[in-house]
Amino acid sequence: MNTAFLHSIYGKIWALFSVLALTAFVFNPWTKFPYTFVILIAAVLLISYGQYNRLTELGFHSRYSLPKVLLIAVGLFLVVEPFVDFVLQPFTNWITNSPPDYGGFEILKGNTQMYQKYLLYTWISAAFGEEILYRGFLFQQLAILLPQSKYTLPLTVLLSSVLFAVPHLYMGWSGVAFTFCFGVLIGLIYIRFHYNLWITILLHGLVDTLFITLAYTGRLEYYEWVSRWWTHLF
Repeated sequence: MNTAFLHSIYGKIWALFSVLALTAFVFNPWTKFPYTFVILIAAVLLISYGQYNRLTELGFHSRYSLPKVLLIAVGLFLVVEPFVDFVLQPFTNWITNSPPDYGGFEILKGNTQMYQKYLLYTWISAAFGEEILYRGFLFQQLAILLPQSKYTLPLTVLLSSVLFAVPHLYMGWSGVAFTFCFGVLIGLIYIRFHYNLWITILLHGLVDTLFITLAYTGRLEYYEWVSRWWTHLF
């Protein structure tokens, strides 16, 4: 497709349909975790390639070398993880007056086989799947749908974060609020590093790997301890 078509009424209709169809597919009752996101990844890649004849607009570009991508992602993780644990998570717990519900992850405690499976599934669904859909694809499609102004980028970050947060209702409202704020943070990082999706994929994967590891080792109460510490502090 050429640029003129993408920004025509027909291109906008196709972009809107794609966004609605793919974000709704997350809730479909026929496919399960992680296969839902395997299908979504394939769909996003096909749609994006059909629109641009390449995947660079999705965030798969070589502006940074592989060693630099790894260095940036690890460096960001070392900064973002403490911020998430000691500021973002306690803050969202406080404003919603409830901790997120992590009960669904209790099955990982001490179960090595389940832990290994969840690590793989997490990298497929959360790291690759969610970043490709909610950052790469939504940023791309909203750039077509939204009128260009100084508000376009902030609105894109907010809308993509809302759509990213809603599927996390199973963690309660605190989980939704936290995921929304995390989505905003990841969205800003995506913009700051020139829309490089490899960086946000690796960062998201590292954050979730730590969470899954804490669940496996039976230390999810760490988050409750941090929340209590934050409440006493403020």
